[in-house]
Amino acid sequence: MVCVEKDIELIKRRMLLEMQKKMLAKEAKREPERINYYEVFVSHLTDDGKEMFGKALEQYGEVARKIGEKLGYLFHTGRITGSLDASTIYWIFQEAGLPIRLETRIVYKKKGEVKSISDLLKEEE
Repeated sequence: MVCVEKDIELIKRRMLLEMQKKMLAKEAKREPERINYYEVFVSHLTDDGKEMFGKALEQYGEVARKIGEKLGYLFHTGRITGSLDASTIYWIFQEAGLPIRLETRIVYKKKGEVKSISDLLKEEE
């Protein structure tokens, strides 16, 4: 009787080992979860930072996206913390040799009337 119990216990252990091997094989086959570093980057932008990065995307396309992914990786690893505003985004691209061109307008205000410089110069002619 003692031999039968030992045999049963041995069979149970073998079956348990086989099940554990199968579970480990399934976990090894499964691909590790990929982190979207671009989304990590976008989540750390302020509202005006998103606007500035949008201008960078319009002007530089895929290069700007890759910069965003690299910055997202730095956020994910903890080398950068906090959030990025428009001026920070502007200077990051400036340092990378990719100046973000911004639309600027000069206006003239006099007695509550707002005119652009081009309109003012046309009136003088």
